Amino acid sequence: MQAPSNSQQTDPWFNTDKTKDGLILRFGGTWVCRTVGPLEPELQSLLETDFPKKLPIKVVIEEGCILDTAGACLLARAIKAIKIHHRAVEVVLLSPSPLLEYFLKFQPTGKPFTPRLNWKTRWLDNIGRATVIFCKTALNLLGFFGEILVTGLNTIKSKARFRWVSIIHHIEEIGLKALPIIGLISFLIGMVLAYQSINQLRRFGAELYTIDFLGVSILREIAVLLTAIVIAGRSGSAFTAQIGTMALNQEVDAIRMLGLNPILVLVIPRLIAMVVCLPILVFFAMVMGLVGGMIMVGLIIDITPLQYIRHLQHAVTPSAFWVGMSKAPLFAILISLVGCFRGLQVKGSAESVGRMTTQSVVESIFLVIVCDALMSILFSYLKV
Repeated sequence: MQAPSNSQQTDPWFNTDKTKDGLILRFGGTWVCRTVGPLEPELQSLLETDFPKKLPIKVVIEEGCILDTAGACLLARAIKAIKIHHRAVEVVLLSPSPLLEYFLKFQPTGKPFTPRLNWKTRWLDNIGRATVIFCKTALNLLGFFGEILVTGLNTIKSKARFRWVSIIHHIEEIGLKALPIIGLISFLIGMVLAYQSINQLRRFGAELYTIDFLGVSILREIAVLLTAIVIAGRSGSAFTAQIGTMALNQEVDAIRMLGLNPILVLVIPRLIAMVVCLPILVFFAMVMGLVGGMIMVGLIIDITPLQYIRHLQHAVTPSAFWVGMSKAPLFAILISLVGCFRGLQVKGSAESVGRMTTQSVVESIFLVIVCDALMSILFSYLKV
């Protein structure tokens, strides 16, 4: 582009002038953000011109040339592109420009700055990040539980009907179809505990106290904890995958568009079904665990089922049974809460479904074990 007339001195311009000493590139006018856009393609075509590599090039910034950040960056980029192919480049600033001088001196490395941290600093950094994420997740989970309570209370006050068909369907999926796996695992665990206990107590001639150990451990801890972990992996993950797939397919958005509440439609039926089913499954696990222990004790130390039951009645108090059963509703709430919460957080792609399902199972089992430990300490302190 040739130099404009006097009436166009505010427009940016550049031209080339070949002399016997080399090539002179002159830049002038007002190179600011609102004016350099149309000139950029012409400047790019100039830079793509195949000049002789040994030709000296002189870049002159004319007096009165006005540059802002965009203009200075564009000119600096052009000058650096010329310097890549032509080493003999001289830059003459007839109009001083600190911005252009800065951009000409600036040499980006191409790599973002990352501070070098030793292992102690990285360890503290990871702990800090994990703590922040944990606190945010706990706060969001507590808010989600509050939303469920408010929705449930409003439904009861307005005398609206719960989705009983959905509740019965989930009771079948969570409870009835889980009986075989819960029964088999509990039966085998009872046999293993009985076998190991007999081997250890035989050294002291106290094999009969295996029944005491089985009764207290299965009723108070093992049955409810084992059942909750299995249900968290089986039904909690199913909650996340089902709701997450619905969110991914925009079915949750469609429910909102129909004027329905996703909490009432998707979450509350699963929560009610879990609270109903888990205590029943825990009771079934207790029975199957004690039956497995009874068979193993009868095979090894020759005790009849009637003797086993009588000794179990003396060894186990009703409080041991109710301690285990009291944990089941709390574990049911935790599992269904985490499963539905993570399901509603699915977004983006199918990868998110798998990631949230994994987080749901891990977090559910973690919360179940932590709550079981806290409740065991509480019951021990209360001497229950």
